[in-house]
Parts: sequence; C-alpha cells; structure tokens
Amino acid sequence: MISRARSPSSSSTPLSVTVVVRTSFCFAAWAFASAAALNDEPGRQNTALTDIARTSEVKGQITEAVGAVFSFDYASPAKADAAVKKYLTGKAVQQHEDMLAEVRAQAPKQKLVLTTTVTESGVELLDGDRARLIIFADQSNTRTGKSEETTYAAAMFAVDAVRRGGTWRISAIDTFTR
Repeated sequence: MISRARSPSSSSTPLSVTVVVRTSFCFAAWAFASAAALNDEPGRQNTALTDIARTSEVKGQITEAVGAVFSFDYASPAKADAAVKKYLTGKAVQQHEDMLAEVRAQAPKQKLVLTTTVTESGVELLDGDRARLIIFADQSNTRTGKSEETTYAAAMFAVDAVRRGGTWRISAIDTFTR
C-alpha cells in the first residue's frame, strides 16, 4: 500500500475558506449596519446644500433681519422696536433685549447710532421650516454727542430661524458663550 503524503496546503484549504467566508460575512453585516445608520442621521434631512432656492431665501431674509434688529438709532428707538416685532420670535426676543440693554440705556446720553451690516452668512442647517445660520457682521458705533467718535467691531454668531407665514424669523441667538 502506497501512502500519500499530504501537502501542507491541502489541510489548510478548508480552514482558509472558512476564515474568508466568516470575514466576508462580518464585513457585510458591518456595511449593512453602517448604511442603515446613514439613512437615520439628521444630516439626511438637512437640505441646505440641495435646496438652493430655499437656502437663498433664508439667507436673504435673515440677513435683512440681523441688520435691522442689531442696529439702533438713539433718535428713533421706535424703529428698532418695530424691527424686533417684525423679525424676532420666541426666546430671541428676550435674548435681544438682554444683549442691547446697555446700548438702549446709554444711547440718549451719548447720542449713539449702532449700525450692523452682515458681511457673510452661511446656512448650517435647513430642515423644512427650521434653519440655523452662522452670521458674520461688521458693526459701527457712532457717538454724535460733544465730539463725534466712531468705533468698529466684527461680530460672529449663530441664529436659529423659523418660517411662519412665508417669512423667516429669528427664534434664538447663539453668541457662542456659555
């Protein structure tokens, strides 16, 4: 009787195939779970990059709103009050009041004119009638009392916005401070 010697590769072949099959199965399970997670992420609902018209609409309206509510003229405080009523809602009303309290208090004495101009904005999130924008603005603060003096500053903050009745309104203001 002739005995055949087994080659080392012939005994490891079933083991190799088993390892490859198990590895492939594990990879497939991981890939399936990862794909399902992508569909569940809130980012899938963010249309800021895909709905150009809506993104442009919210940027335009919020740019106008920021310029109006963060500008103040000591000679016509009613104009600032009207802007607050028109462009702010929810907790943004109180946040704005707190932020501009010192300006309102000092404005008549210093004959203060605060002008805010949005230089750039970006829509971080757009989901139906909700949006979050990052705002970059220039502010000039002019005292027209005894001696005219103007100071300039840059500002960066975020706003949450909601769309009601076809108009975007600021619902929260985030100055990135805790």
